[in-house]
Amino acid sequence: MLLFLLGLVGCALFLRQTGAALEEEIASEGRSFLVGLTGQEDQGMLVHILWRRAWLPFLWIGASFTAAGLASLYLSWVYLGFAVGALLWTAMVFGGWRGPFYFWGLVFPHYLFYVPALLLLYIACLRWNQFWRQRRLSTKRIFLAGRQLRIFVVRLAFGLMLYLAGVWVEYNLNPWIFKKIFVKPQ
Repeated sequence: MLLFLLGLVGCALFLRQTGAALEEEIASEGRSFLVGLTGQEDQGMLVHILWRRAWLPFLWIGASFTAAGLASLYLSWVYLGFAVGALLWTAMVFGGWRGPFYFWGLVFPHYLFYVPALLLLYIACLRWNQFWRQRRLSTKRIFLAGRQLRIFVVRLAFGLMLYLAGVWVEYNLNPWIFKKIFVKPQ
């Protein structure tokens, strides 16, 4: 949580330095972007969502088998804090006093699945990395059997199922929510 908050503070400091030019650009481009989110009816959007959402869990899973796994797990929380801060700032610039509602419209309901899935995947990868480093140092060989591997696989399976449920909700339910929140009748 501390690393996530560190990312939020880093985002606030970064955005403070950007100035009014970025604010004007976001305000002018924001409406067309948000209206474009409502047109997620095609298959290309599902591939786009999967591509955008899949890199973080797969980075964590792959990095949990390396010596740099612990650093990548920790730094990804800083990145997530920075990204959430930038999204909230963008919603506030675009929507003004309605910005928090826009923000919740952008992250609800699919983040009800993403957050627990990311926490479960994070715990699985963190514990596996710790076991992997200890076991590799003590035996000097690769060990891929036993109780720790089963726990790792079960956590990954549940985390990835929750994550895929979030992708499904984002693809099927969020366009309707975007139409109701962001597209105002002319």
